[in-house]
Amino acid sequence: MADQEPWDRVVAGHFVLEKRSFWPDFFSRLVARLQWDPMAVDLTRDVREWAELPAERRTRLLKVLAGFEVGEGAVAEQIAPYADAARKATLASQESLMAWVFFLQRRDEARHAQFFDRIAAEVLALPGETAADRRAAARAHVPDAFVELFEERLPAVSADLAAGHAGLAEGISLYHMLLEGVVFDAGQQALVDELADGVLPGVRQGLEHVIQDERWHVGFGLRCLIETQPSTDVLAALVARAGEAAAVWGDAVPAATRERSARKVAHRLHVSGLRETRAAA
Repeated sequence: MADQEPWDRVVAGHFVLEKRSFWPDFFSRLVARLQWDPMAVDLTRDVREWAELPAERRTRLLKVLAGFEVGEGAVAEQIAPYADAARKATLASQESLMAWVFFLQRRDEARHAQFFDRIAAEVLALPGETAADRRAAARAHVPDAFVELFEERLPAVSADLAAGHAGLAEGISLYHMLLEGVVFDAGQQALVDELADGVLPGVRQGLEHVIQDERWHVGFGLRCLIETQPSTDVLAALVARAGEAAAVWGDAVPAATRERSARKVAHRLHVSGLRETRAAA
């Protein structure tokens, strides 16, 4: 048994608990090092610089930041059923511990939503007294396809997951692989490129924290996908939908950035061993 992977070791027909906790423990330790406070980010200079930006650049940034106001609010609301689905799944890792990691991710998503809502309120000055009001105002600045994906497609999949009409693999495919791994990835890279000259330092500081969080989210999602062993049809559909997911940004994100993020889906599935054919990364 020495040559087996930790999650494959079995004693008397049962997984050894210590080995089944390897991946949940790994992600839990990682999360502990990445804690940050979205209210501690100083946006004072950002408020001043926003008003001084050229109108064209402000419009470009508004589209992406409004997208994150909508998207992060949606994912924060829709992740809850994933923990229960993990408990009910058959995984190589201990199911209750994987559910705990989903809880840790849920805390991250709440932080992200809070941070981008601060940007919406303090920097973008979107109208509204509440986060829900500002999210409604943000919808006017993002494409309809973006809103449909996050506020119709995602809630539908989450509801199916909660009702037992969809499996964890289907939920992970949408939430982690497409929404976080493609849509958010493309938007984050667009913001990194746009803010490379040092403008809006508070936005950039918070964004760096968000990017670090999203990296482990996608990695965790991929780990869950490996352990659910989805069908070839599920994986093929996932790859086929990557370009469509990236396209929801429209012209708010450069085409080259969208295409690069979309290609990452096939690459991740290849390096994880889930698919043999590798797309150019």
